[in-house]
Amino acid sequence: IAATLPQVLNTLPGFALQFNLGPNPASPNPANLDVSGLHFFTGAGVPFFNLDTEKQQVGTLPCAKAGSAPAPADAVKGQGNKGEGAVAWLKLTAVDGATGNLQSVYRLNTAGGSPPATCQGMPAAFSVEYAAEYWFYST
Repeated sequence: IAATLPQVLNTLPGFALQFNLGPNPASPNPANLDVSGLHFFTGAGVPFFNLDTEKQQVGTLPCAKAGSAPAPADAVKGQGNKGEGAVAWLKLTAVDGATGNLQSVYRLNTAGGSPPATCQGMPAAFSVEYAAEYWFYST
């Protein structure tokens, strides 16, 4: 899609955000696609991408923020286009421990993800859904 229909690719985060997450084998929604990797923060707060799966070994990428830009004003704010707005676009670069020659990752075309201005009236634990394109670069 990226090479032949980039204008379609750029709409996918906003589209994907509208689906409820969770496996439902009877539903052909994006939640049933194979996992291509995991993204989390380490105990030290380091953004970490693990792109090694049973089907392919791409590498792991502990990284640090190298740049950011606000999401465009017309970005999808959240599910149903309601919410606090789209999270920033980011450039993250590898730190010690990266494997598979992974060097950097860009988070682009974000949809949703910004937390509420205040937690007043919110449950003790809650999540804010978002979707984005992630572009990984290696040497």
